[in-house]
Amino acid sequence: MKRRTPTSSSKLLDLLQRQLQVWPLLEKNYGAMAGMQVKKHTVGGFTVKVQYNPARSVSSCAKMDSHSLQQRPCFLCSENLPPQQEALLWGRYLLLCNPYPIFPQHFTLAWYKHIPQSFFYIDDMLALARRLEGLTLFYNGPKSGASAPDHLHFQAVTRSYMPADNEWDRCRLTPVYERNGGAIYMLAGYIRNGFIIKARGLAMAGSLFMDTCFALPKKEDELEPMMNVFCRYRDDEWRIVVIPRKAYRPRQFFADDDTRLLCSPGAADIGGVFVTSREKDFHAINSYTLRDIYKQICYDDEAIAGMANKINQVYQKGK
Repeated sequence: MKRRTPTSSSKLLDLLQRQLQVWPLLEKNYGAMAGMQVKKHTVGGFTVKVQYNPARSVSSCAKMDSHSLQQRPCFLCSENLPPQQEALLWGRYLLLCNPYPIFPQHFTLAWYKHIPQSFFYIDDMLALARRLEGLTLFYNGPKSGASAPDHLHFQAVTRSYMPADNEWDRCRLTPVYERNGGAIYMLAGYIRNGFIIKARGLAMAGSLFMDTCFALPKKEDELEPMMNVFCRYRDDEWRIVVIPRKAYRPRQFFADDDTRLLCSPGAADIGGVFVTSREKDFHAINSYTLRDIYKQICYDDEAIAGMANKINQVYQKGK
């Protein structure tokens, strides 16, 4: 594995072009994207692109229990990377081309050592978003779509390919807490409710993010709330979108009849690119199915309002 040092998002895009020339698997799967079947649905006034992507079957059906994770070699550890794979270095992160892309540009930003996925590394995500301006970064929680929950990583993807990337700019937001340099807003009345944080300083953005996360529901045996996080840096401001999750997979995934759908929604699906790895699922999914799935895995307006009140109470008490 060759390693180089990145200076900007353009270096990462250059890496993709180089890798397409020397890595047959990457070339094959990016080539398949050009002819990939995609259909659009309108759900609650918002757009969802359903994508038929057979290469994602390994991720969609992967077993996420601790025993299964321990039995398989981690595909993000440097010693297990394919010999053709090249990495750019940023601090202690390896910036890699994702060989199973969902987006026209799809990168994985992996910690150099094998440590668990954790939202406590938000400052790294923010710094990477500033360095990779022009791309959108996202984070899948350990039980919210991460295909490698045992290895810390983020993903950087083509901005605006996810419909929600632009929809979040148009949604009506309710202020939860505002201060000089940053604010937390409630995102409700949406098919995937949550919170949006806007801040001009990295420290402020990280602080508001952590305060938001600590107000989210968390199971006693879990280290962090179930959630998907999206981050971008534009016009000297970070925008962080936090979508709390109440379920990893919908009931359709566990059905034992023709209604079964092999879907494991992660950040891409929450962002409006709903991935299916079987053609029968691609044709079966419609706007009603999508609404039902999002209703199962995301919180309703009342629940989000309760979380917003909890955030507000913390600030009123002076933290």
